Order: sequence, then structure tokens, then C-alpha cells
Amino acid sequence: MGMVNESAVQAEKMVFSRSFQRQISSITTTGFAQLGHNRAGVPVISTSTAQTAACEADKINLRRLFKPGAIRSFSTLERSQAPPQWLPASLPTCGPDTGQHGDSRSGAAWVQFACCFEDGSQDRITLHLHGGQHDGHCGHILAAIWPVLREDILREIADQGESAITSALLWTILKKTDSAVLVFNAAGRLLHSNDSGRDLLSAGTLLRKDSGGLRCANDSETKGFYAALRSCALSPPAQNREKILFLEDSEQGIRLPISLTCYRCASTTAPLVVAILPCQPKRSRVEMLAQKMGLSPAEARVAALMQLGLPNREAAHIAGLKEQTFKTYAKRVLSKLDVGCRAEMAQRLTWQASLGRAS
Repeated sequence: MGMVNESAVQAEKMVFSRSFQRQISSITTTGFAQLGHNRAGVPVISTSTAQTAACEADKINLRRLFKPGAIRSFSTLERSQAPPQWLPASLPTCGPDTGQHGDSRSGAAWVQFACCFEDGSQDRITLHLHGGQHDGHCGHILAAIWPVLREDILREIADQGESAITSALLWTILKKTDSAVLVFNAAGRLLHSNDSGRDLLSAGTLLRKDSGGLRCANDSETKGFYAALRSCALSPPAQNREKILFLEDSEQGIRLPISLTCYRCASTTAPLVVAILPCQPKRSRVEMLAQKMGLSPAEARVAALMQLGLPNREAAHIAGLKEQTFKTYAKRVLSKLDVGCRAEMAQRLTWQASLGRAS
């Protein structure tokens, strides 16, 4: 089987289809198809292990190509020793005994077929036949399998695009959001957590690991937490409502909300409970966002300390500044950000900084 490198596939906007490869393997090892080629359709290739996701324009074409109507005709366009002109010159050898774009074997040829539909669209299928005894019947075979095969190809390409989108969303949730996510089973056992969730447990001020599971600031809150987990897991699917608990942070002395939601997967009857807690953005992230909002590096450091709600004297000591100098910087920060008070500034920086983890 010939191979097409990934750069060639991307340059020609071709998509590898395992369905196409599998179905034509009894006829040939090399085949190309242009689905709806007369209407800017999607080129499909059967001779590469490289795959590329369909672009947005391709997705629109895919939706249209799914229902072209009944087949009006299936015919042979041409048979030639040379490959079709529309094939990219960058394609490598297509068989063990071929030249760059020709074939020295007796009877081998490139054969193009056209499948026309009710809506006026046309698929063009090109096969590289090797001069076998069954080559004369390949047109009849292809005509018989093409309606189902083209649908399998389209679904495969559509799934590739959706898979890429899903992966991007999951990667963003895992890596770029500052929310602690903890997954529990119905018995309250911690099964998994993201990076922020592990940071939360390592800090141990709100939830911490214990030999018997997780513990809150006190026994009463621990019992309430596990009771809420069980209640959430046992709730009927029709009443799958979010439960909100407020847990005490033992270090800051404040109560923070934690969200509990039951998740049911179609592949299993066992429910899971997902706990989510927005995390305090890191100072480095706040400073970076503050600079992007027009503050100088020194002003951004002051803004990050102001956002923590520290007294001027303590914040100035951390920043290595005199208290009066810190106050001067603080006034500049409020002026540049066009906010009326520190609380408003802190809210703005916290909201923006919480959009993603600093990279």
C-alpha cells in the first residue's frame, strides 16, 4: 500500500478514510474519492495513515453531502495508464512496482468512475487497478457498495472533526480552568481529580485527605459533605439538581461554595458525583492580566497584593516597598483601571484571572 505523508494530505486538504480503505481492499490498495467534487466537496484518500480534521467549510459541505438523493447514474469516466491530472504531484509511489506516477506492469491502469445524484452533485472515485482477473467487474462491485460506503466515509470524517472538538474542550477544562474538579462514586470514594483539585487537597484548608477518605474543617462539616454526596448520587435522574454546600476554609476563616452534581453515563448504571470549587487565581496570573490591562510591572505586583485583601502595611512589606509608596501605587492602579474602589478592582482582576491557568 502506498503512503502519503501528512504534509501532502494537509496541503491538498485530503482526509484519510479507514472505511474507504477497508471496503476497496478487495479491489485495489490505492483509491481516491472526491465526494461532491463539482460542488466543493471533501477529497478522501484511502492510502495514508495520516488524518486531518475537516475545516469549518468542510463541515457545511458534509452536512449537505449526507442527503444527495437517489443515485441517477454510475458510470466509468475514463481509463488511463497515467494518473488523473487532479491528483497532486507530491503523491509518492502508489504500489511496489510503479514509477512515480505511472505503472510498468501489464494491464495496470487508473480508472475513474462517476456517481451522479438527484440533487445534481457528483462523486468521483478513482481506483488504481493492477491488471487482475477481476478488474473488469470492479465497476459493478463499486456501484453496489458505494451508497452505503459513502455514508460510512462521511460519518467517519464527521466523527474525526467532532472528536477533535471534544478533545479541545476536555483539554481546556483539564489544563486551563482554575476550578478544582473532584469525581466521587456513590459511596463517596474519591476516584479522580484535576490539577486544581489536587492542589486543593494538598493545601488541606478546605478539604484534606484522611485515612478514611476526605475531611473538612470539622466533623460536622465532614458528615454534611458525605450526606450531600450520597443524596446527590441517589437522586432520581428527573430531579438531578445541583447541590451547593458552603465549607469553611480553616486558614482564611471564610466559607466557600462547592457544587455537587450527579453524572450518569450511558455505559454504566453506577452514578458519579462531580464536585466543583472555583479556585483563587494565582498571583502570577493576576499580575500578567493586570499588565495586559495597561499596568506597569510594579503596578501589577501591587494590584495582585491589593486583590488578596491584605492590609497596606503587610502588602507593602511583601512588595518590598514603603507603606506610603504602596499607597501611591494603589491610587495609580485604581485610576488606570478606572474603578472606584479596591473591591471593584479585585472583582475585575479575579474574574479575568480565573478564566485560565497561567502558562
